[in-house]
Amino acid sequence: MKIISDKYTIYGRKKGRKKIHSVYKEFFVNCKINLETDIKINKKNIIDVGSGKGESTLFLAKKNPDALIIAIEIFLDGNIDLCKQLSKLKLHNVKIFSSNVLKLFDHLNKDDFFNEIWILFPDPWPKKKHYKRRLINDNFFTKVYPYLKKNGRIFIATDSSSYLKSIMNSIYKTKYLFNWLNNKPQNWIYEMLDLPCTKFFKKAQNSHRSSFFIELVKI
Repeated sequence: MKIISDKYTIYGRKKGRKKIHSVYKEFFVNCKINLETDIKINKKNIIDVGSGKGESTLFLAKKNPDALIIAIEIFLDGNIDLCKQLSKLKLHNVKIFSSNVLKLFDHLNKDDFFNEIWILFPDPWPKKKHYKRRLINDNFFTKVYPYLKKNGRIFIATDSSSYLKSIMNSIYKTKYLFNWLNNKPQNWIYEMLDLPCTKFFKKAQNSHRSSFFIELVKI
């Protein structure tokens, strides 16, 4: 087994005030991913980066009952909320990886394990001095490329105009790796598509900010 790297800095809080109730504790333990087996035995694997309270993960789990959904969330309270919903809805096709998504890739051999990667409303780190903390950049696209299956897709949503510009710039720089499928502005509108109604999407709506959706496919 590879040793997962600790080279990635975690910004913000990791733990909250919630504790897992005894009713859900066994379910919570069983939801933790086994990287040696879970990914390799499933024909369809979908990553949900920054799953938060789980709205996007539940959406994907219901829509893809034959797939393994890997919810990646560092914040413990979000994972607890997700497990409660999974238990109530009796959904068993979700596993949790409670660390940086880049560590997940570091642990695996460079093989095409994943069909889809969803990154909905990642932290925009709006201050210029924090731009380097943003997940999506040229290096990210280069990093994930070998782990996506043929015609594998990346789905991204943001309500930050500066982050959108940065993402578009990275897409252009890595256009030899991915095709941008919905590259017409009229096809970017999040509200017009069948997509999860997440906490951050609602927050953007309440603040009258437009949300943009990007779909990329591996070349």
